Amino acid sequence: MSALGHERVVIVGAGALGSVYGGMLALAGFDVQLLAREAHARAIGEQGGLQIEHRDSEHGEEVLLAPVRAEWRPERIEPAEIVVLLTKTVDSAVALEPLAHVVSEVRIAVSLQNGVAKDGELAAWCGAERVAGAMSVVGGTFLEPGRVRFTLPGPTFFGELPGGTSERVQRLGEVFRAAGFEVVVTDRILSVEWSKMIHAVPVMSLAALTRLPYHRLLLDPDLSTLFVRLIREGTAVALAAGVDLDDWPMLMPLRTMAGMGDDEALAFVQSFGRGLEEKGMTQVIVSMLQSVESGRRLEVEAVQGHVAREAERLGVAAPTVDACYRLLRGIDASFA
Repeated sequence: MSALGHERVVIVGAGALGSVYGGMLALAGFDVQLLAREAHARAIGEQGGLQIEHRDSEHGEEVLLAPVRAEWRPERIEPAEIVVLLTKTVDSAVALEPLAHVVSEVRIAVSLQNGVAKDGELAAWCGAERVAGAMSVVGGTFLEPGRVRFTLPGPTFFGELPGGTSERVQRLGEVFRAAGFEVVVTDRILSVEWSKMIHAVPVMSLAALTRLPYHRLLLDPDLSTLFVRLIREGTAVALAAGVDLDDWPMLMPLRTMAGMGDDEALAFVQSFGRGLEEKGMTQVIVSMLQSVESGRRLEVEAVQGHVAREAERLGVAAPTVDACYRLLRGIDASFA
C-alpha cells in the first residue's frame, strides 16, 4: 500500500453504514469512492460532498461535509487498494460482478456485512488471498439522498481468515483509526463474526418486527425476555457448530451470559439498554428496520436463516429463532 493517507478506498454499497464509513475516511484525507444508488450519488455530487450528521462530545451536534466521490455506474469506479463491501448481502453478487476491472489493484478487501457467509462471496470476486475478516458495530441511519446520520460509534474489527493477524491487517486498522473509528485487530475474527451474528439475531428480528429503536428492545420486559431467549438459542447453535464465542466490545457478552441464569441475563440486557439511554444513544435504528421502513429486501437469509439452518443441521432446538425467521421471510417476500 502507499503511504498512510494516500490509500484509495472503494465502498461498494454506500447506504447508511457505507456512507458513514466512506465519509469519515474522506474527511481524514483518504481518496474515497462510493458506489451508491443513483439518487444518493447525484445528491452528493450536487452538494459538493456527503452530509453527515454527527454528535461529538466536544462540539455537540454538527453536520460534516465529506469530500467523497460518489457514482452509481460501476464501470466508472476507479481501481483502489482497499475495497469495503457493504451492500445488503442479497445484493453482493450483483454489485461485485461489474467491478472486475477493480480487482487487479486491490491489496485488501473486507466485508462489513452481516452474517458469516459474506467473506466467501467476496473471495469469489477477488480471490481469497485478498480477503481479510471484518466486523462492525458502527451505526448509521440514511436520512435522505446525500445525507446520513452517524448514530453509533462502536468498534470495527479486523483479522486474517480463518485466524491470525498480519502487517496488512494492522495497516488497515491504522487507516480506519485515522478516520476516527475505534479499531480492534484480533487473531480470532471468526469468533467475532459469529458473535456479531448471534447478537444480530435478536436485535434485527425484534427491531424489524416491532419497529422500535435499539434501546427500547432491551428495556421492554416482554421484548427483553425474547431477546434473551434468542441469544440462548443462537449460542447453543454456535457451540454445537464448534465456534468459540466470547465477550467482544459493544456486543452482548455471550460467554458471560452463557453462565448466567435467566433472571440474571434478563437484568443484564435491561441494564445494557439503560446504558444506551443514559449515553443518549436513543436514535439507533437497526439496519433491518431501516430496510423494512423503506420497503427493501431483508438480510434474513444471512442472519436468522443461517442460524435456523445450522440449528436444523445440528439437531439443536431453536424454535424462537425459527419463528422469527419465518415471520421475517414473509415480510421480505412482500418486497420481492
